[in-house]
Amino acid sequence: MSRTDLPKWLTKTPVAHRGLHDIARGVPENSRLAFQKAIEAGYAIETDVRITGDGQVVVFHDADLTRLCGRDGIVARMTLAELKAQKLLGTAETVPSFRDLLDQVQGHVPLVVEIKKDKGQEIGPLETSVARMLQHYPGPFVVQSFNPRTVKWFQKHAPEIVRGQIATDLANMTRGLNWFTRMQLKRALMNGYGDPDFLAYDVRDLPSEITAAARRRGLPLLSWTVRTPAERARAAAHADNVIFEELSTAA
Repeated sequence: MSRTDLPKWLTKTPVAHRGLHDIARGVPENSRLAFQKAIEAGYAIETDVRITGDGQVVVFHDADLTRLCGRDGIVARMTLAELKAQKLLGTAETVPSFRDLLDQVQGHVPLVVEIKKDKGQEIGPLETSVARMLQHYPGPFVVQSFNPRTVKWFQKHAPEIVRGQIATDLANMTRGLNWFTRMQLKRALMNGYGDPDFLAYDVRDLPSEITAAARRRGLPLLSWTVRTPAERARAAAHADNVIFEELSTAA
């Protein structure tokens, strides 16, 4: 797919971060209720997927259950059945599988699927499962990841799927890494390793040398996570679309 053929919604339809969630109103992130709220409002949905201990795909942001479920547990060591029984942020909403999400949305609004990878996790199993599950999905979607190797996997094995590189300030992305890894990551981001079709960039770090390089390559730019009017104004000045959490910022 050439970049002139990218879906128009990618730069036109605001994207609800982890669904249209608001825990103050009993709507937890990455829940069926949050997805339904986004569908009703006509927003695209950004969501996170991880691989489980039994090789399935679950919708969940964090690597562990502490923040979202109030208990111990590592997602990559638990079965999908165990995870689906967990309540989200003290509500009646339970953790959905990726299949649950696809069956719920059914193409009503676009999906932005973030591939979550823990340090040291093998590249391939999660990517393969996601690509397979999306193969016959009837609606619009794209995938994205912080990990350049995941983006590269989709370029090599599923080039028909629109893929995005998520990034933030280089100092933030490379903190804690050794010098060689920092150099490799910077080179990957600056040179477009994996030939991403778009860039999703931290609104707090706009503009940057990474976004300037992406613009030179003709990449659309999404900005995350927009929560305030000031961030909305920054995104409007430097990006093509927003991944947002506050409803007022999407207007």
